[in-house]
Amino acid sequence: MPRMDRVHVIVLVEGFSIRRVAREPGVSRQVVRSRLGTSQPVRRESGPRPRPVLARIARRIEKPMEEWGPGTTAKQRITGTRVHRQLVEEGLRTGITTLRQVLAERRRQRSEVMIPLVHRPGDEAQVDFFEVTVEVAGMVRKAWKLVPRLMYSGRDEAWI
Repeated sequence: MPRMDRVHVIVLVEGFSIRRVAREPGVSRQVVRSRLGTSQPVRRESGPRPRPVLARIARRIEKPMEEWGPGTTAKQRITGTRVHRQLVEEGLRTGITTLRQVLAERRRQRSEVMIPLVHRPGDEAQVDFFEVTVEVAGMVRKAWKLVPRLMYSGRDEAWI
């Protein structure tokens, strides 16, 4: 299937059939006929097409999810097939693929977690305390090192 944002330039060579001309770029014969009727190629801009069924299902899917959610265990899953069967029984016409797209988007939105990385002055600090070996006046000695990090400024200090 050709992409709609490409302009196909079709040259009709004398003796070639419309079918043969359409086969090369992979377009339909109707496209060839319409392009032959114009002297200049026309670029058609198209935005995202409306998806009314998808929007209608997204609103309608919440009811079974809320009803079935408390009654299922961790091993039981609310599958797309199960929800699709319920919607079809209620008279809503939709395809299983569309329904699975809605469920996948719903799962993705619910799984997102946002942890703010804002540190206000004086609220947080991180401290590391560990043993090190140092050389003092030619002698190797054991010492303790304390490294506090102030999260707001990002500055580190070190004491031995």
